Amino acid sequence: MSAQVRSYVQTAATLCEQGISLTIPCYQRPYVWPSSDVDDLLEQIILASERDADDQPAQAHYFFGTVLTSEVIPGSTSDAAIVYELIDGQQRMTTLMVLALALCSLTPSSPLRSLVVLGNAPRLTFNIREEVQSRLSAWAGLTADIEPDEKEVSNPYLIHLSAARKVACDRFKRLQAKGGEQALERVGDYLFNHVTWVNNVMPAGMDLNKLFATLNTSGLQLEQTDILKARLMKRIKQNRATYEGIWQACEDMGNYFEKNLRDVFAGTHWGALRFNDLADHSFDHFTLERPADGYPKGRTISEIRSMKVKGEAVEVPREKDEARYQSVVSFGLLLMHAFRIYRHTQDRRDIGSRLNDSNLNECFSGFIETATAAQAKEFMECLWNVRFQFDRWVVKWVRLGEEDERTLRLSTINNRSKGNGPDWRTVTQDTSDLSQLQSMRYLTGERSAQYWLTPFLGRLVDSPDMTEHQVLALLEQIDNQLSLTEMTQKEASYRLLSSDTAEPVPIATTVAYLKKPNGTSFEHYWFQKLEYILWRERSTFNWLDLEKLHLYRITSKNSVEHVHPQNEEFRRTLPDDLLHGFGNLVLLSPGENSLYSNLAVLKKQAAFRAKPKYDSLKLAHMFHVLGKDDNWGQEQIDKHAKAMLLLIEAHYDR
Repeated sequence: MSAQVRSYVQTAATLCEQGISLTIPCYQRPYVWPSSDVDDLLEQIILASERDADDQPAQAHYFFGTVLTSEVIPGSTSDAAIVYELIDGQQRMTTLMVLALALCSLTPSSPLRSLVVLGNAPRLTFNIREEVQSRLSAWAGLTADIEPDEKEVSNPYLIHLSAARKVACDRFKRLQAKGGEQALERVGDYLFNHVTWVNNVMPAGMDLNKLFATLNTSGLQLEQTDILKARLMKRIKQNRATYEGIWQACEDMGNYFEKNLRDVFAGTHWGALRFNDLADHSFDHFTLERPADGYPKGRTISEIRSMKVKGEAVEVPREKDEARYQSVVSFGLLLMHAFRIYRHTQDRRDIGSRLNDSNLNECFSGFIETATAAQAKEFMECLWNVRFQFDRWVVKWVRLGEEDERTLRLSTINNRSKGNGPDWRTVTQDTSDLSQLQSMRYLTGERSAQYWLTPFLGRLVDSPDMTEHQVLALLEQIDNQLSLTEMTQKEASYRLLSSDTAEPVPIATTVAYLKKPNGTSFEHYWFQKLEYILWRERSTFNWLDLEKLHLYRITSKNSVEHVHPQNEEFRRTLPDDLLHGFGNLVLLSPGENSLYSNLAVLKKQAAFRAKPKYDSLKLAHMFHVLGKDDNWGQEQIDKHAKAMLLLIEAHYDR
């Protein structure tokens, strides 16, 4: 048998046509994808399946990534012709199966039915994980689906899997409510035929220990951004080293811009500089005669392919400390926002591509072919300006001290000259209105696009001396416009670079929508927007606990909870218009949702109040309205809903 890696481009249709099944070996960790990532992936696939505003065809393929497998012998009872054991990529392939299972629960006739089942068993199997296999079989309709018990809900091998399926089901229900059965059929067909991955099949006898060491220590791979950089730099002859330095300082999204500048432009005299001097590139301060030191490149898949079986030794570099900071967008996405801003300064039309890393080089293709050296330099200087404003005013994921998890935070700036280097920034401990608004926008928009960043950063580049109060007002105006416009988010965001309006519909239209009993089909944005409004107006409420409020953050939530449960433990019921109305619903994380489950409302209130911080400010108001009463009925639900809708109207009418 060949000692080389065999590579195949595959889709769900390929697996079905060739009788391929996938198995996850016992040494693999549990499924751990957070529900927010599942939601993001599904949103990208839905968008890729759509025609855009110009009635262009859907994206031909959505590249799902690369998986590594080894071929194993099918079991005697298997209906599979080929069985691949997943070495790397089990999280993605499991997510694909979960999406298919969720869609099949709404449209059993979908072609995805043939993906999730092979013969009389799930196509994806988990070795020695009987509880997982049992749950997959039930979701596929092969066995009876029973309510999971308390022990099963907390099972580490099931908790994220169940949350992922619920998030996918909820999103498909909202898609169905908006676009009907045709929308589900479109996405189902796209998932089946157009979501594509590369399967690299390892040769028999491959030393897996060595392969894992290679995968885990291979460093940075060649990215689309590297290709774009090479093409841009071909246009620049004079001062090329300086512009390569600008690119490198902008490229590292794992630290703040001024720190990157210090590393790249090591000869800069920092003593006379203030923070605001970094807003524009200056050859007086930031010049290189030769290229700055680059980043080490790791082992590519081509190099892994050429590895001899049980042969080549792998050097394991010293493990590095985990980064303290993490950007909310990739460098590729920041480049696309910067390019839109640059085109606007040149009075050019918006780019044709959707904002997504996979479209980066397509986005720049026309510019690269015709750009002069001056235009290439102008774009690089625009990129500098955008990156400065991005780090100045956009939240980052930050880990403070000994905290295990990062949180979205802004920083404060001391603009005085610092003498020895760029040490102007202090990450804030407190939560500001601006950081909460950005968290809301980041967590509810298209994660692969973040269209709000184009007008936000573009207006900041145009007016670099804004105060925080002015920046907050700017972002509130952008957010309000984007939330009410009937334009696409892409079209509206480009218009907002130069205009204060994107032709919004009246807020009364949204209020009328929120008065309907839409249940889990409600857009999650409006729950999170209400959280921001409640936070913003917090000083006017006397029902909030200040200690709990101090710890409150707007976080990723994608599970709609009925406060009065659909199947309440004492079998008390509500009319459907109340049960599924906005006044009886709250947006929580799947874990929080599971905790409350079908408990009676008074028990949920007690559990909520026992927590050290708020899950939701909307929920805090609901339980404030409930008070000591044991009845959560029409009077209480209407009182809560009316107060919340008045807050939303007032925010938009200011």
